[in-house]
Formats: sequence, C-alpha cells, structure tokens
Amino acid sequence: MSLRFGDNSGLTNIVDPGNPSSMDFRKDINGLRAIAVAGVVLFHLQVGPFPGGFVGVDMFFVISGFLMASIARRNVEVGGFSIPGFLAKRMQRIYPALAVLTLACIVWAGWSYLPGDYKHLARVATNALTFRSNVGFAGDVGYFQPDAQKSLFLHTWSLSVEAQFYLAFAVVCGATWANRRRQAKVFGHILLLTLGVASLAWCLTQSISNPTAAFYLFPARAWEFLVGGAVAVFPTRRLTIMSRSLLGILGSLLVIVSLVYIDAQQPYPGWRAMLPVFGIAFIIAAESGPASWLLSVVPLQFLGRISYSVYLWHWPLILAYKERFGVAPVGLGAVGLMVGSVAFGWISYRYIEQPTRRSWSGRAVVGGMLTAIVAGFAFSGVLSLTDGWPRRLPEYLQPAVAAMENPNSRADECSRNVDGTKNSPGDFCAIGADVAPTMMLWGDSFADRLQPATSDIAKQLGISGIVATEGGCPPFRGKVFKGSGAEVFSGCEKYANFVFDYFERTPTINFVVVAADWQRYEPGYEGDVLKQIGQILASRGGQMVFVGMVPNPRGDVPHEWARRQFQAGQSIPEMTVPLDDQADLYQHGARLSAAALKIGNVTVVDPFKALCSGNVCYTVKDSVPRFSDTDHLSAAGVQQLIPALDDAMRRSFAAVRVSAR
Repeated sequence: MSLRFGDNSGLTNIVDPGNPSSMDFRKDINGLRAIAVAGVVLFHLQVGPFPGGFVGVDMFFVISGFLMASIARRNVEVGGFSIPGFLAKRMQRIYPALAVLTLACIVWAGWSYLPGDYKHLARVATNALTFRSNVGFAGDVGYFQPDAQKSLFLHTWSLSVEAQFYLAFAVVCGATWANRRRQAKVFGHILLLTLGVASLAWCLTQSISNPTAAFYLFPARAWEFLVGGAVAVFPTRRLTIMSRSLLGILGSLLVIVSLVYIDAQQPYPGWRAMLPVFGIAFIIAAESGPASWLLSVVPLQFLGRISYSVYLWHWPLILAYKERFGVAPVGLGAVGLMVGSVAFGWISYRYIEQPTRRSWSGRAVVGGMLTAIVAGFAFSGVLSLTDGWPRRLPEYLQPAVAAMENPNSRADECSRNVDGTKNSPGDFCAIGADVAPTMMLWGDSFADRLQPATSDIAKQLGISGIVATEGGCPPFRGKVFKGSGAEVFSGCEKYANFVFDYFERTPTINFVVVAADWQRYEPGYEGDVLKQIGQILASRGGQMVFVGMVPNPRGDVPHEWARRQFQAGQSIPEMTVPLDDQADLYQHGARLSAAALKIGNVTVVDPFKALCSGNVCYTVKDSVPRFSDTDHLSAAGVQQLIPALDDAMRRSFAAVRVSAR
C-alpha cells in the first residue's frame, strides 16, 4: 500500500493539546498522555501496583511519533513543510518550560549542594538544555540505580531522545516526503521502515549486552517513535466498528499488562517494550470504541493537557522532598507530591507553555534557546573557576566542604594513578629529612593520606623515605586474582611487583610504614605479603609500622552530614556509627596482620582506638568530619591518628637503631 499525499482522509489524526477545541483534537490521545504521565509519577512515588509505570515514557514516544508523522503529512500535503519550521514548532512546545525547570533546579540546589555536586549538576543541566542528557546518563549509571536516582535532571533523558527524533525525522521528511517526486516519497517510506527494523534489532541485542545504552540512547528507541508514525502514515479507516473496538481493547490489555507486570528488575527495553508500544499503537489506530470512550473522561483530559509540564516537574519535586526530609515520600507525603506535581504542572502549562506557544515566533524560540544554552555553559564555567562556589553555602556547611579536600597537598605529584603512571619525574617521591632514604611509605590511597604526617615525623627523626602509593593497589606480589581487590585497576599488578622488587633489592630500606583500605583485600593472601615484608625487614634488622583497619563510616560522611544539617537548618556537631557494626571489619584487619606480627618486628597503629570511644565510632566530632568520603580519612581524621603513628614510628626507629649497633 502506498500513501497518496493528495488523500486528506487521515488528517483528523492531528492533535494539538494546547487547543482542545480544534476540530482535529482527539480526546483518546489526550487521555493516553494522562495514562502515560500518571504511570511515570506513580512509579517514581512507588504508589500502587504499578511496577512498570516507567513504560509511560515508551507510551509518550509512540504518541509523539504518531503526532510528528501526522503533522508532517499535513504540512507536505499543503506544500508547507520545512525542516527549520518543523523544528521551531517542536522547540516552541517543549523548550520554554524546560528552561524554567532547569533554572528552578539550579536555584534549589544552590542552597545545599556541595561544590563538586553543584558543578556536576550544572554540567548535567547544560546537557539537558542541549538535548544530550541521555548520552551523559548512558555513560554513567543505569536509570534504576541509586546513584542515577539522585539527579534532578534524570528524567530529561527522554526529552533528549525526543528532540533527537525530531531532528532525524525532520531531515528524512525534508529529503523524501517533501520531494515532489513519487520515487522520493516511496524511498522515504522504505528508509523509515529499514531504520525502524534496525533500531528494534539493536534494541533487542543491546538490552542484553549493554542495557544502560539500550535504555537511554536514541538508536534503541527510534523504533518506538516509528511505530507511532506508521499508524499515522497508514490509517485504519477501513476497519469495521467491531474491529476498532477489539483493537482498542487488545491495546488496553497490553498497556495494563505493561504497567502491572513489567518491573525494574527485568532487562528493559528489549522485547518487553513491545507491550506498551504496540498497546498504545493499537489504541491510537482504533480511534473509537470502549477504550477511546474511557480515555475521554474529564479528569484524564485535564491531566493529558498538562502532562508535559507534570512530567517535567514531578521528578525534581520528589527528589527535593527526599533531599529536604531524608526519607522517601509515603502516605500523606506521597499524596502531597502527587497534588504538587499536578499543581506545578498546571502553573507551568498555564503561564509558560500556553503563552509562549501562542505568542513566540520561531525566531524568538531560537533566540531563547541560544540564550539559555549560553547562560548554562557560562554558569558551568563560573562554577569550574570557583570550585563550585562554596561561599554560597551557609556557614554550618563549610566544614563539610573543607573535609572533602585531600589532606595530602602532594597527592597528585607522588601517588601513582590507577593505571600505574606517575605525574612527576622519578620512580618515587622523597619525604622526611634531606638524607639518603631508609624508610618507605607503602600502600594505596589510605597510605597517601598519611604522607604529610609520616613525612613530618620522619623529618623530626632525621630520616628520609620514599613514597610508594597507588590508588586501589595494596602491597602486593605475583599475579592479581579475582577477590584480591588488587585486580580492580589495571596498573596495580605491574606497579605492585615493581615496588616489591625495588624493596627486596634495596637493603638500605629497613623501615616501612604500611597502610591501606584493608577491607577491600583478601586477608589470607595479603596477610602473607605482609609477612614476607616483615621477614625481609627482619633480615636487615628493620621494622614495620602497620596502620590497621579504619572504621567504616557506612556512608559518604560530608554529604550525609551536609544533608542532615540542611534538613535541620543548623549545625549538627556529632555523628557516629555503632561500634558493634564494625566487629567484622576489626576481625578482618586482625587476620591481615596476624602472620606479620608473629615475626616480632611489627608495631600496629589501631585507628579504632583513635576514632572510637565507648560504643561508637565518630564520623563527625566537634563539628569536624573525620572522613572525606565513604572511607578515606579527612585531615581531621588523620590528625586523630598522629599521636599513635608518631609513637609507633619513634619506637620502631629506636629498635632499628639498636639493631644496627
């Protein structure tokens, strides 16, 4: 069947949600918008038996594909299709509300986001304004992962996919459908069909091998738009009334199954996306019947008209609630957010969508877009230059900002990167006194944090040392293996063996300070490596200072502390974790050091004694965080260790001197 563009019989398929009085307005499609946005909102609020509510986005894609193809058909038939005009109309519909939402999110985050988070948010905001946030999220974490759920702009991935479809579809239509030659129009149909099949095939394969990319990226979603477009291009006017009713009922059943039985634990989109996609396509194709009548009820019509703005505002409102109160909304909180989403959606529709749609010209839309994009990049640049503009935060949050800084000012210079490379000349950095090195600071990023303190103590003792630290790489020897912890970063094996060989062939090194995030490493194997180090040192009359297991704060301390203070609106001077929860870690550290301790030349520095008291371990004490993230000690945390480290190094060095006599 070929499409004759002189045939106007399908033009009543056009929907203008901003003009429900239009003779072309279809209430069933407006009702479908309401079902789609309700599914997404209920899913994000975890309300009702709708674990598949996120498929509402797929429904929007089908509806959009249908509308865009219908609009393109009408414009081609009257000889008025142009790529710039088509795209300007689309931007006139979606961009003003998006720009206002973006500004609101930036303002909200400015009250409480720590500098690094604020800089990241600004970058994500520019991605949203340039319709590439889906690409950014695809390179990050999956849509359903906890880290992704913390982004105010997570939901804009679908707007980016939609805008990418607008551009691709406009180019194809401009090159084929708008061409007066029949062959070009036929080629356009074939091209879109081919692209749709290729997109579906890519979606099916990538949903298994690379589900994050399949979820976010346009190539895996294009077929959903094109299914809707096919309904517009090939109208179903020849179907009987009974056939339309059955088609609408079948589509409704597919949509219900999608909402109730699909969930976030299953690979998606993949073949499961066919359920909501074809369900919506069948309902649109039916045009009339029981499904269409039900979709025409007044509440759905109201929600359908404001569905775009409701979608825009619902997620930032939910996330702002979680950030302010520290809990997921339930009960009255969830009801309040549903009402709030509709209220904000109506305000956005009434005072942003409608006025700009009626009065803004294409030139005004383009100018507004460019202004918003330039402003977004400029603001992101300012945040980069000001390190996230920390002074915007209240005074009680400033200690959280300071705690995130690495206390080792020479970290970039001395600590190896995770690929084993070093940012300064030479194999090692020197610390301590200006004499021949006899000491070594050895370990991963935990040892790196101790470099300033170790250097100061060594200088007081009149000795010099070298720094052998690499992030995620403990003292190690041989081949890394799964579960050792050392296999996480590719550069660890080569660098660790290089360091061990250097230590083994350098007899002047007779004093070693070892520190690491021991909870990450296998105690049997790593304990044996420590034993070997101790044995080599014993043969030289040397000593080892072993900095043991550091308590686990059970969360990102600066962020959690800042969040709690933001919720309270004031400083919270103390945060703790129960000591009982740390028993497994303490035993893990004891197993690591047990073999080396039997040699008799090992002194243990116990961070638990420095950071814990009574039944708790302090993550914040006297309004100062002792951790800079989820595990590393802050400058204040290191300060707590210095007395024990100083004592251990002095006693060990004294033992080395006695042995040397």
